[in-house]
Amino acid sequence: MGSRVTVVVRRLTILAVLAIVCMSSWCAWAGDQRNSRGGSDEKKPAAEKNGEDAAAADAESDDEKKKKKVKEDRLFALRGGIVHTVSRGELRDVTILVKNGKVVEIDRGVKIPEGAEVLDARDFHIYPGLIAASSGGIFGRGAPEESTNVYSLSMTLALAGGITTALANNTVVKLTYGSVDDMVVRRDVFKKLRYSTSDPNQRRELRAKFEKVRQYLRDLEAYEEDKKTDPDAEAPEDDWIKGEFKTCLQLLKHEAVAKIDANTAQEILSASGLATRYGIGIVVVGAVEGWTVASQMARAGLSAIVTPRRQWPEDQELNRPTGSSIENAAVLYRSGVPVAVVPGISSITTWGLAGRDLLHLNMEAAFAVRGGLSNEEAIRTITIDAARLLGVDHRVGSIEIGKDADFLVCDGDLLHYMTHIRWTVVNGRVVYDKQKDTLFDHIRPDGDRDAPPPDDYWPRSLGATE
Repeated sequence: MGSRVTVVVRRLTILAVLAIVCMSSWCAWAGDQRNSRGGSDEKKPAAEKNGEDAAAADAESDDEKKKKKVKEDRLFALRGGIVHTVSRGELRDVTILVKNGKVVEIDRGVKIPEGAEVLDARDFHIYPGLIAASSGGIFGRGAPEESTNVYSLSMTLALAGGITTALANNTVVKLTYGSVDDMVVRRDVFKKLRYSTSDPNQRRELRAKFEKVRQYLRDLEAYEEDKKTDPDAEAPEDDWIKGEFKTCLQLLKHEAVAKIDANTAQEILSASGLATRYGIGIVVVGAVEGWTVASQMARAGLSAIVTPRRQWPEDQELNRPTGSSIENAAVLYRSGVPVAVVPGISSITTWGLAGRDLLHLNMEAAFAVRGGLSNEEAIRTITIDAARLLGVDHRVGSIEIGKDADFLVCDGDLLHYMTHIRWTVVNGRVVYDKQKDTLFDHIRPDGDRDAPPPDDYWPRSLGATE
């Protein structure tokens, strides 16, 4: 009897366990079904609440991201007196708003965002930063961003002269004092060619290379046509295109511009003939006698980098105009030759490009005015026209929306010898402040042109003197 009871109890226990397991499985299945249908009415509000919380969290995250981005934006505002845009004439009493180094707004009543750095220049003249189409001593001899001392006296001297961009080692470089960010604008600007009238063999060899490359381009064009109907057409060999041949190819395809040193009329006409014969772009450096052959230069599409004050004696043995002329830049400009002006000494020294007295870049442009250019035309030769000659006018050379925020702020007409640069701005950063630097802070600190001459100590004031 006892054994039967034991067996029955054991069986009932097993059945109870099985029942519990089945009930748990059924509950789990039913819960899955409710979840798949969106849940019961009691659970739905909680689910919706969770969704709303998630959406709010996402929205909050987006707001935080926007706030973070605003904080990262570098904002700068320049309240101007007279803004010489170069491209749009003069604007008065406008504000220039800069965001991350680019001009984003130029107008009156511009709302300046909170946290923006503001430079009040309402009593001054604002020009685009000056462009030196030739320079030396500002940047290192290697890659500018790797070899330049960005705290050097040379760079400060150039900035004190209003120079914000310069050609150095065939690279267009910004004077980003204290930083190497956004320093390089363009590399490999020109292809240097030797085409001297005193070396006939050199000239003949260069023309032969141009002819060979031009024939290659003709053969390549023929091949492109042939392969449309002949799958077996063979492309012309090109493994020889290197060195000067590669340079010729880039020039013929208008992927580069040549630079040639030429001063006499004969040298300039020779360069004009080369440009006309092969349809290449050439910048003539020097062009001292350019005024005597300006129309030929214009027809050949030449550009010129000139020094208005350069003196070159006339040749009495020749029965034609020779030598230099203070009117050179004006004659070239009037004839349609793009002109950039540089001083006779383009290196940064106390007597050169950024030295004292009348040797600054803007003073060389002033002498072009003496030769017949208007003030506006002369300023173009050291701003927008110089930028175009270097192929960087889409970024620098004028004050326009979308361009780099490079400005100089001065206390008078830029071409007046008494004018001082008060501030220089590069990429929306004030990189030179006359009163905070010791180069020229002692010279007319209040802007009074009738002030007595200061006790001058050069190149930097190091404190009180006896």
